[in-house]
Amino acid sequence: MSRRHPVIRTAATAFLLVTAFVATLAVGASPAGAHAIVEIQDTDAVVGRTSAMTLEIQHGCITGGGRTVGVVATFAPSFGTVTAGTVPGWSSAVIPGTAGAAAGGSTVTWTTTSAPQPFSAPLRLPLTVRWPKQPGSYGIAVSQTCSDPTEETVWATPVRPATVGVPSPPVTPLATVCVLPKRLAGTASTGRSAAIRKVCAIER
Repeated sequence: MSRRHPVIRTAATAFLLVTAFVATLAVGASPAGAHAIVEIQDTDAVVGRTSAMTLEIQHGCITGGGRTVGVVATFAPSFGTVTAGTVPGWSSAVIPGTAGAAAGGSTVTWTTTSAPQPFSAPLRLPLTVRWPKQPGSYGIAVSQTCSDPTEETVWATPVRPATVGVPSPPVTPLATVCVLPKRLAGTASTGRSAAIRKVCAIER
């Protein structure tokens, strides 16, 4: 069965990784496990501002058909405060200062308090995030732990153009969000799409 890949998408920047991923899926992508999709539907991710997003784990781990019992999302020190919302049947914890070797950043963990999430049932995890102070593309590494069988899938491979032996998108792509400068937030304007593409090409 051909499975899908982690993507981050926003209402204003849907042309980003989403287009490439959907096109790949349509013709048959490399096998992969659950998405780690971040949806930002109402407000652009804008430098220094705080807004809501949802992390969706679409189904069980990459092999074995296991059920999800835990999820971890790692926000680099460039991000500000991260707050996890309430999800029935799950507990969450935000641990600041734990992302990577540098001080700062946050690790957000979710653990099931009831039955594991069935393989085919999406898991939606609400978050509120203060976005970085510099515009550009930022990765959020996500790991997923499953049971029956026990397994962990880590979604952290940066997306690059395909080369020999390296598919695009990769089997375990890094979820990435484009943080916009304030001048590009909000209503449409002449040249906005081109300007957003230029911003989103900068990897942070």
